[in-house]
Amino acid sequence: MNLLLDLGNSRLKWACAENNLLQLGQSLQHSDITPQTLRTLWRDLRPEKMGISCVSKAELLNVITTVTRELWKDIPIHFATSQAQAFGVKNGYAQAEKLGIDRWLAICAARQKTNFSVCVADCGTAITVDVLNEKGEHQGGLICAGLTLMKNALALNTAHLPFVHSSLEMGLAIDTEAAIYNGTLFSACGLIENVMQKQPENTKLFLTGGDAKIIASQLNCIFTLEENLVLDGLNHFVNSHDS
Repeated sequence: MNLLLDLGNSRLKWACAENNLLQLGQSLQHSDITPQTLRTLWRDLRPEKMGISCVSKAELLNVITTVTRELWKDIPIHFATSQAQAFGVKNGYAQAEKLGIDRWLAICAARQKTNFSVCVADCGTAITVDVLNEKGEHQGGLICAGLTLMKNALALNTAHLPFVHSSLEMGLAIDTEAAIYNGTLFSACGLIENVMQKQPENTKLFLTGGDAKIIASQLNCIFTLEENLVLDGLNHFVNSHDS
């Protein structure tokens, strides 16, 4: 069994994988990542290998790796890195390691699901959009603020615009909260739709990340919802190592 850890910008997402089937565990906000919490979550697990994808702070990664070494002293830990070429994907970055590991793992996972050209939209703290052609060649990508970051930017940098927590009715708004909610959501949808309009007709769109369902609800594109593409790609990475 593989233990897979995706330490993102806001949360730790993790899963156990056996025979390429993911069993998701309870995700944690950064503020909830403590040694005691991790010990409680993982003390009954008996993984054979472990994979870690990290785009977050070194301090949090140190907490996690310290606990895992306490629980399983000799387990092989594989830290995922972006590669020039792997899993049928050719990295488009001149310096392959500069492509965010979460983006790399997501496009590698998507490539295993289809031989058509692919667009992967990871809708998390940041929204990233990456495109592969039908040969698996990475054509490049885009990054913008995610829904919460957009709303935070408005609340922090204006005098009278509030941060909007709740989901509201969609459409043109007649109050400020709904205008912010709809404006940020439509901005995210517009980014993805604009990229898709420029791709070949048979391009497959995959949505992943914590806000994927919210964005999918207003998206005018055919899509496949794969909320855990990064963990899926991480599992492929771990399985590519013999020990």
